[in-house]
Amino acid sequence: MAASWDPRAAPIRRAASNNGDLPVDAMYEVLLRLPAKVLCRLRAVCRPWRCLLSDPRFAAAHAARHREPLIIAGCLDTAGRDSLVDILDLSGKIVKRVRGQESDIVVSMAFDLVCVKEIETGSFRLLNPATGAAHHLPDKLAEEHAARGFRLRDYGEPVHLFGQVASTGECKVLRMLPYRHSRNRNRGDLFEVCTVNSSSHARWRAKQAPPASFVWNEWTRVVVGPVAYFLSVAGYFAVMNRRVTEQDWIISFDLEAEVWRPNIKGPSSLVEDAIVSRHDRQITLANLNGSLVIVHGATPYMDLWFLVDSEKDLWVKQYSVEVERCGHLLPLHPLLALEDGRLVTLIRCMRLLQIYDPRTNSFTNLMELRHASVISMYTGSLLSLDGEN
Repeated sequence: MAASWDPRAAPIRRAASNNGDLPVDAMYEVLLRLPAKVLCRLRAVCRPWRCLLSDPRFAAAHAARHREPLIIAGCLDTAGRDSLVDILDLSGKIVKRVRGQESDIVVSMAFDLVCVKEIETGSFRLLNPATGAAHHLPDKLAEEHAARGFRLRDYGEPVHLFGQVASTGECKVLRMLPYRHSRNRNRGDLFEVCTVNSSSHARWRAKQAPPASFVWNEWTRVVVGPVAYFLSVAGYFAVMNRRVTEQDWIISFDLEAEVWRPNIKGPSSLVEDAIVSRHDRQITLANLNGSLVIVHGATPYMDLWFLVDSEKDLWVKQYSVEVERCGHLLPLHPLLALEDGRLVTLIRCMRLLQIYDPRTNSFTNLMELRHASVISMYTGSLLSLDGEN
């Protein structure tokens, strides 16, 4: 990793003592302090500098010091467009474009990976926009499910949630298959896990159903670290009906252990203090800077509840955005909390990115990405991107 990398082993030769050049260690520290956009231009200085500034370990060390927010946007289709995935800075400048096939669409994104569906074949793959590497997900059911007589055609469009396992660095995918025939009580939705790596023998492994029902909606599920979180049906109706419930609100699946974790209770005061009408209420989940967040309320306030301790069911309300005062009537979704306390937000139906400043209680428009089907934050380093794939 970057922390164990000796800069003296980098491909910059130590200068002679009389030519005035900096030693390797000093040069390394100077380069680490410069913005990524400047370093991208400095790659053209000479071959040793290009080798150093293109090294993934240097990029990781630089990213640890510089938090330069990037946006990643995936297209619903490539008709009339040059790219399937765009990565942009907050000024709207495209810093990376990734091409796709004509029948490709982006269905989800997480952890700087993109889930792409090929419409003609119905197959799915995980795409790394930084390298262009793609891992195709298995098309068949898990052997355990197939052995029980389950057929893939009896299930609807699959949902894929994915995250990285810290202990191995591998990516794991949770596939959820909704059962089409609700009248058949002997069968239900299927849940399977697959490990994505360089092996060509990846397969799905059957997993148990969750301990409680959850809402099947893209805004009520999220992955934080190696854990997938879902808003329970009980939690959803507790907010919609202003009814305090003792049932657990958050259902979670541990991708590393491949088991369902104990459910998490939501903040009871969220329901008790609700002041909005039924039609204006909303409750969604978000990953905000590596924390699970409950997003509550469309108007007059949008409250952000951060999970502090899952074992103690402890939540803290860190933001209360006066959206009505700002003239907002459309559902917002937070994407990132900047170091100065401002929020990068998304008006979902308009694909409009804005920055909210709590000091002035005001929104500033950033960019509108009408072509995008999925919009998220890209956490990788600008140094790891190289123009176009």
